[in-house]
Amino acid sequence: MGELRVRGSRGGVIGQHRAMVSGRLTPSRILSMVVVPLLLSALVLLALRPLGEGWRWLLERIVAWTGLPGEVAMATVSLGEVFSFALPHLTTTAPHPASWHYWVVGGLCALVLAVTLVLPQRFTPLRYYLRFSLLVQLSSIVAFAWRPDAFPYALPGYTLGFLQAGCAILFLIPLVLGLTYFPFDIALWRKVLLVTMTVGHIAVLLPLQVAVHAYLVHHLSLLVLPAMFFLWGMFVEVFVFVAFYGWGMSWPDIMRHPPALRGERGRARGATAR
Repeated sequence: MGELRVRGSRGGVIGQHRAMVSGRLTPSRILSMVVVPLLLSALVLLALRPLGEGWRWLLERIVAWTGLPGEVAMATVSLGEVFSFALPHLTTTAPHPASWHYWVVGGLCALVLAVTLVLPQRFTPLRYYLRFSLLVQLSSIVAFAWRPDAFPYALPGYTLGFLQAGCAILFLIPLVLGLTYFPFDIALWRKVLLVTMTVGHIAVLLPLQVAVHAYLVHHLSLLVLPAMFFLWGMFVEVFVFVAFYGWGMSWPDIMRHPPALRGERGRARGATAR
């Protein structure tokens, strides 16, 4: 019965999925799981200075193109006495909601709810995601209607904090992949490539997210800031990481022979003897 469990419908052998089988933890592999991710994280840390300048350049172009008021300012982030770098942030302000903001945002919520009612059955996951988004936004509307002056956050501080959190994610990506991806039988250069692509993609995504959030919050007031953060904030980076990880797990691994059943091993030995 044990052998029948691993035999496929066409008589072949069903091997375990790569996600359930890691490679042998040899000393060299353990070393690559520790040393290589640490080196990559150190490179990410050193790249934060030029990256901050690149973000500033990009945000200045976006502000000029969209006509957002304010300017792009720089703030110094210090990691103790060891390292410091500058990050840009938008000085664009966002008003507290006026009565027309409630009407506009409420109307958009009603429109989204109507869309979820007519979506086909195959879009059920999207339907539930949109309804959850409505729940978050309606909670924000109730909170602002109850105590409109109690919201402690401002748009400039939000944009700076968003990029600071993004830098922490960029630094952690090599370390997380070192523990979750590097143990598998995949060529080292592919592992480094996956880290590079994931970090690069998120590094480009972060300032674009900040610009979109700032534009929407500036025009729709602080009423939509909680939804921007909870629904389209760092969750997007998590989804990007998972997507790249899933793609990397589909890459070819180091060739290894599939497991053979006992009878097949005997036939193979007999064929070799003949």
